[in-house]
Amino acid sequence: MYSDLSSIGAGNAILIITQLFCAGLIVLTLDEMLAKGYGLGAGVSLFIATGICETIVWKSFSPTTINTGRGTEFEGAVIALFHLLITRNNKLQALREAFMRQNLPNLTNLLATVLIFVVVIYLQGWRVNLPVKYQEYRGQEENYPNKLFYTSKMQIILLSSLVSNLYFISQLLYNRAPTNVLVRLLGMWQEPEGGGQKIPVGGIAYCISPPRSLAEIIYDPFHAVFY
Repeated sequence: MYSDLSSIGAGNAILIITQLFCAGLIVLTLDEMLAKGYGLGAGVSLFIATGICETIVWKSFSPTTINTGRGTEFEGAVIALFHLLITRNNKLQALREAFMRQNLPNLTNLLATVLIFVVVIYLQGWRVNLPVKYQEYRGQEENYPNKLFYTSKMQIILLSSLVSNLYFISQLLYNRAPTNVLVRLLGMWQEPEGGGQKIPVGGIAYCISPPRSLAEIIYDPFHAVFY
């Protein structure tokens, strides 16, 4: 995630580990404070929601510019849309790039995220009314609303930890033994066009990684269905 140790240096690696350790202690402390009533929210769930919202806003409106080999583009999907429409003569091609560009946030990712949010919120509102009879009150019957889906933060935390550890181990082994059959089965990695962090292109790591664009879903539907 943070590049190889040889490229970032031992000092920077120690600083990164220290920062992550201190950040974990701060999150746990704030979670305990929220659990004891000092503030609003549900502890870790609040921090998870904040992190997700921050990621969505940053990927949508990030002013950072990146040289992709086809010219300088903005990282934010919404800003990139207006930038492409202004700078490109072919407006249809500009719209296509804004919706389906590779290795950078695009409008398809943003719309898919909004759609998933709407579907999840809708499903969370489903209730199944279970008839309950009380024998002590001569068979008086009431309906007990039962949620159809039960979700919590633990599944998200455990899944994120599992996937992160698998990515880390797979990338570490692939850098050391890229020709080994078992290592390639665990995951194959390569740098995207224009540079940046390595992405999985094969193996288990690729199967559990999210599709990066609509074009990738059409090109490899098995990956999308498996994910």
